[in-house]
Amino acid sequence: MGISDSAARLAAEADMKQRAEGATHRTSTAASGAQRAVGQAGRTVRDLTPAPLRRAATVAVMAVRVRPRQLVAAGAGVTAALLVLRRRGGRGK
Repeated sequence: MGISDSAARLAAEADMKQRAEGATHRTSTAASGAQRAVGQAGRTVRDLTPAPLRRAATVAVMAVRVRPRQLVAAGAGVTAALLVLRRRGGRGK
């Protein structure tokens, strides 16, 4: 292995580093754009949502944060009720 081989290997490593930095930059730029788009969409939804509905949603979120187990139980109950209703609906046909 001569000096030219070592120089070629170092050049290849430098090129890989530049490619990785370029990919990282492209990814972070895309993520930043996506984050701005999501923020804008959130603001649009907030602006178009009526105030009473926003207040009700805020109260619901606060209740779930205080008692997350009740949300899981309610979700399980709704799912079970839907399954029962679905089965009963199929028998009459």
